[in-house]
Amino acid sequence: MHMFLRRSSVAALVTTAAALGTATAASAQAIPFTNWTLSGSFTLHKLNKSIPFPSTSTFNGSVDLATGALSGNFSIPTFTASVRVLGVPANATIQFVQSQPLTGTLTGIGSPTVTASASASATIKILRVSSPILSINFVPPGCQTRSPVLLPLHYTGPLSLTSGFTFSSTLMIPPMINCGLATPLLTGLLSGPGNSFAVTVLPPT
Repeated sequence: MHMFLRRSSVAALVTTAAALGTATAASAQAIPFTNWTLSGSFTLHKLNKSIPFPSTSTFNGSVDLATGALSGNFSIPTFTASVRVLGVPANATIQFVQSQPLTGTLTGIGSPTVTASASASATIKILRVSSPILSINFVPPGCQTRSPVLLPLHYTGPLSLTSGFTFSSTLMIPPMINCGLATPLLTGLLSGPGNSFAVTVLPPT
């Protein structure tokens, strides 16, 4: 499932933490991300196609200011993307199912520049592939990546809890399985390295 920050100062971070009004010193060190908006896209290298995430995608998690521990869960609703398969236009209904929650660390807290290193994983499921000409579904139930896709998340820059975070990286898409006669075709079109993605996590408006 790229999370990040723009301008701000350490003073802004401290003010944000204080405004949370936590009851104890221990809980005051954990800053929650509640229903933050997740936006961005991933680009399929072989198809040279950028696919945006749906606007209703969210992230819920927290960062512990004492240890720098990052954790959380992402939710990306099922969405449909327009692609071309062997030159023929098609619509693919895609689902990202979180396999492992986000875990990582935030270092450099208290300095002008922080570094976030984290990872998560998700299984990519293809629920439907159809043509504008033929409405039939070309894939059976269970069409998905053979193993979860590892999502490495990295960021270096200033820390801001008001402007959000932006992560970017590349990922490897495993071969597809359970896609019926379309399995070798989808594996050839989707699977492999060099698929870029960028994710921005913003506080709810």
